Amino acid sequence: MGVRFGAVQMVGCCLAGFLLLFMMMGVRSDERMVKGQDWKSFDFQENPLPENIEDIKNKVDIAQNIIDIDGAKIFYQVGNPPEGVEETGKTVLLLHGAAFTSQTWVDKVPTLTTLAAVGHNVIAVDLPGYGKSRQARVGDNGEFLAKMIKAITKRRPIVVTPSMSGSFFIPMLAEPTNRDLVSGWIPVAPVGTSQSSGFYKSIQLPTLIVYGENDRGLGHRSRDDLSELPNATKPQVLPDSRHPAYLDQPELWHTLIYNFIQRVHV
Repeated sequence: MGVRFGAVQMVGCCLAGFLLLFMMMGVRSDERMVKGQDWKSFDFQENPLPENIEDIKNKVDIAQNIIDIDGAKIFYQVGNPPEGVEETGKTVLLLHGAAFTSQTWVDKVPTLTTLAAVGHNVIAVDLPGYGKSRQARVGDNGEFLAKMIKAITKRRPIVVTPSMSGSFFIPMLAEPTNRDLVSGWIPVAPVGTSQSSGFYKSIQLPTLIVYGENDRGLGHRSRDDLSELPNATKPQVLPDSRHPAYLDQPELWHTLIYNFIQRVHV
């Protein structure tokens, strides 16, 4: 009996060891998959937004605040997941173009409430010189944005940068120590991409490239420049859309960024 019992114990230990090894291999494999994602292979229309998204959006409360960044009073709006929606632990920072403000993401295209409705914490900012931050003045745009991100959230946000806001985000990226401040980038035909061409190959940031079909100026230029990024997606073209493409195709815009953010690891 003692011999048989010992043999059973040995078999049990072996099985447990194999199971543990298998689980560890699975974790390592998953880690490799996370770190080595092929962003150009993904279909960012694969998962539709929840069917009840409109009902959930109506439950999102938007808070308005002002933060002081080195004497510059910056206005921003925040939307958090409503009651009953599980938080993802991800934060999205919405910047804006020269003709727009944070309010664009509320009443012209409801990106703030849409992303909050699927579980993200969302912050929309009036950049210095615009909207309710029009009196604010800063010296270095990149340095300002880095300081603002550190002050406004404890997380590494996914940052949306249409047009003019590229003049803040791209200079921030030019400083290597700032790149760990963010976990993802969604540029929509940003300015300044050609001026910075050359350092993109060293940036590992997951990047969803978006532009409008009819934006043959900044749209095409930024598309070509940003395609150098190692973790850039295939350019996502919003059909029949102008420079602010998200205004012309809001449903497709929200579907693309919804799927992209799902794949970003913070």
